[in-house]
Amino acid sequence: MVFFNLMRWIHILSMIVVLGGYIFLTAFWLPVIRRSTEDVRIRVHFLARTLRPFFTAVVLALMLLIMTGGLYLLPPAYRAFGAGDELALASFHLVLILKLASVFVVAFLVPMQLFSMAFRLTRMDAGIYPLDAEVVDRVTGRMQVVSYLIIALLVVIVVLSTRL
Repeated sequence: MVFFNLMRWIHILSMIVVLGGYIFLTAFWLPVIRRSTEDVRIRVHFLARTLRPFFTAVVLALMLLIMTGGLYLLPPAYRAFGAGDELALASFHLVLILKLASVFVVAFLVPMQLFSMAFRLTRMDAGIYPLDAEVVDRVTGRMQVVSYLIIALLVVIVVLSTRL
């Protein structure tokens, strides 16, 4: 029982890191960076310095979420299978499929955001790509839209988790 409680708390804390980080990045940090200065070099520098540790923490927390998620589901699965009620089992499977589909989409969107959008900004900061204000605005705009989608999916995952 102690093992499952530990897994549950690791799972919950990892979700707090991912969801809280995305809410802060999307709702606060990106708009502040966009409005604070017109100098593209400064904006790209601040974004690059922020995105490196942000995505490191998010990817590690997502790995923990995926690893602990299966173990976290064992007690509800035993209850659903042990109940012998077909309706309870069907409900469990439906919620599980919806949750896993949402997890799959998040697990696809985060690396896409990291390896396409964030890397472009960090390469601009390093001088590998030329600084272009239009590209920076386009990339940060896309990043914000994808981040809102990730936040919505994470909220769906949390809501579905309460149903299991």
